[in-house]
Amino acid sequence: MPPPNSYALPTGVKVHRLPTGSLSLSDALVKMLVQARCDYDWPAGRGAVESQQTILNLEANIAQLMQGLDEENAHRIVLAVSAWAGNNARSHDDIVQATPADKVQMLSSLQLFNTPDGLANAMDALCLLPGIRLVIASKIFRFCCPAMGAAVDRHTSYFFNSLGATNFRREWSNGKHRASRLAIYQSAPYTRNRREFVTVYLPMLRSMANALNAIPVPYHCAATGEQKKWRLTDVEMAAYYWGACNAPR
Repeated sequence: MPPPNSYALPTGVKVHRLPTGSLSLSDALVKMLVQARCDYDWPAGRGAVESQQTILNLEANIAQLMQGLDEENAHRIVLAVSAWAGNNARSHDDIVQATPADKVQMLSSLQLFNTPDGLANAMDALCLLPGIRLVIASKIFRFCCPAMGAAVDRHTSYFFNSLGATNFRREWSNGKHRASRLAIYQSAPYTRNRREFVTVYLPMLRSMANALNAIPVPYHCAATGEQKKWRLTDVEMAAYYWGACNAPR
């Protein structure tokens, strides 16, 4: 039996591509995204204020480290994102024990984020390092470049596949077929999903953020109390939180 790649979203949750190439979001999808982004609380139970403030603090910390980027600061960034993301203990320990050569590769990868057409190469280089796969690499990108970046993982890949906006490949996470995950552990599926991330997913998120800002429907940031415009990562966070709370496992 093949792994699932989508699920049924609520009635009326749709996205349409206009002749101009931009996206039109249904009222139901807009309402879903706004509510989920306002309520974002993950890991569940911490409360939206604490959860969202933690993300803002990490963005600020990493922005400061990026100002003085060197091998040690690149390593600190990767460690901080890995810890925040809940990377499994063995993988996180591999990052803790990064060699000097690993740290050099981390630095060069983070520097590639801000070069034309450098993202795919940066992701590939990060994913060759111990403890880092596509999910963690995409979260590193998201925090290093919060104005233009976003992450992908199990929940977001499932959500946007179900919306018909992406075609990420998924696989069973264990022999008992209890849950599926983003397929990133073999070369061919990884390459396909990294390509989907760079060429389809990020442009799609950008178009959706533009559509939400054009309406406009700002979201309420629980941490600051402000009404904020959408970035790519805000669309990702909304989709993640809705999927984490409502999607089938």
